[in-house]
Amino acid sequence: MFFTAADDTSNNVRGADANLPVNLTAGGLSLILVQSLLLVQHRDLQLPLIMNCKKILLPLILLTALTPSLNAQAKLAIYGTVGGEKTEVANEGWTTAGTFGLYYGIFKAGPIAISVDARGDLSDNINSGLFGPRVALHLPLFPLKPYVEILGGFSSYSSTNNGAKDTTSANYRWVGGVDTTILPHLDWRIADYSYSPAGISQQGVTRHPQSLTTGLVIRF
Repeated sequence: MFFTAADDTSNNVRGADANLPVNLTAGGLSLILVQSLLLVQHRDLQLPLIMNCKKILLPLILLTALTPSLNAQAKLAIYGTVGGEKTEVANEGWTTAGTFGLYYGIFKAGPIAISVDARGDLSDNINSGLFGPRVALHLPLFPLKPYVEILGGFSSYSSTNNGAKDTTSANYRWVGGVDTTILPHLDWRIADYSYSPAGISQQGVTRHPQSLTTGLVIRF
């Protein structure tokens, strides 16, 4: 049998191709190169788009996460307590007193809730109207909600012993207490303590009223 040069060359090529995987033949290599170039160009086009989407989506995700917390705290609560107050006015000790008021939640960050509180303190010797911020801690493992407040306002009291309430002056109080939930919309205010560090002046003497009460909180 006679072989031509062309047949010999064809056999050599076929023999070389037979020793390579199909995808590594000349045609397969060309296809792989084209696909790789297209993929690189596709990724180059995708990268700016992905970065722009992240810039837009991240603030939206953050706002979406915060919105339920903000809405959850935008609630009104009213409360009333009874107990005792030591005003030191007229050199008296502890007398019967009561507190009533409301607070409105404005922000929540994790277990910390921030509200504004307005209250009235009533007793035999002094009446006060106070307003200010309230910070409460909602403990996840315990049904207790301690809180602290700094309230400022005005107090009406007698400038003389055993007299009528004829003097009004600016005043502020530190307040601290603990609430606990007893029903879905009802809390028991276990204790509410307030103290006036600056005090009030009566007959040239600085008095430091303080109160300790307990009561109920209704949340809406």
